[in-house]
Amino acid sequence: MGQWDDSNEGETSSGLSEIEQMQLDAVLLETAYDNSYLVLTDQITFEDLMHKRFHDGHEAIMAYDPTNGPKLEELTNMISYYIEIEAYERCAKIQKIIDNIFPEMIKE
Repeated sequence: MGQWDDSNEGETSSGLSEIEQMQLDAVLLETAYDNSYLVLTDQITFEDLMHKRFHDGHEAIMAYDPTNGPKLEELTNMISYYIEIEAYERCAKIQKIIDNIFPEMIKE
């Protein structure tokens, strides 16, 4: 008998298959970026987002800590995600946010 228990081969610790876990991760990432985008672009406040999501039976997952504001890396990750799905208008708006929050990053 081997060292590892193969009875749950292909399942993650949550009981999902690897493919199901990847799909869930993709949905969570999309939701986090979309919620963050709405808050960052002042389309909704974080408090209203929380109220709406909880009212609908969902969680208000974000791509950054809303109490501390987004870090540069978090914003650049959002841009990379939106480039991948070809949402270029969102990329441009996030880049403007980066330019406002991190003016030292603007290249002349």
